[in-house]
Amino acid sequence: MNATEVSARLARYQSDMFEVAAVPRLPVDSAQLHAVDLRLPEGDEWQAEDILRLAAGRGMDYRALYRRASTRDDQALGELLRLRCDASAAEGHAWFLQELLDLVGDGFFAEILSRESATDCAWVGGLLLFNMGFDHGYEAEVLAAFSRRYPRTYLATVAA
Repeated sequence: MNATEVSARLARYQSDMFEVAAVPRLPVDSAQLHAVDLRLPEGDEWQAEDILRLAAGRGMDYRALYRRASTRDDQALGELLRLRCDASAAEGHAWFLQELLDLVGDGFFAEILSRESATDCAWVGGLLLFNMGFDHGYEAEVLAAFSRRYPRTYLATVAA
């Protein structure tokens, strides 16, 4: 199962469970954040190349957007959340979104995500679940871990 399939599965899951959009608006915890460079786990550099190439082909500077988003720039994060891709580009994008979620915090990430369409919310939720190992046969455990670790983002992905 790839990231796109996980996103589609989450979209079906959320449409079966929730009839009304309800994302609670909670205050964001303040934290001191610093801009970071694009980083990937060792041996996965090819994922960065694919997403960088795809973004460049669409006239986007992925590195600049990522750096701005890592400093809580809501417009840059919104652009990254709406970026659609497939195959290995989605794998790299999933990893970067997970990094951004950890950098900017669950509250801020969820606040920006909740402004997007239900389709985009399901897409991002699928990418995050994919990055957490949802495609390896432990769906219930990964979904539970996602909802515990990032409760606001989880709600934004399934209640959009």
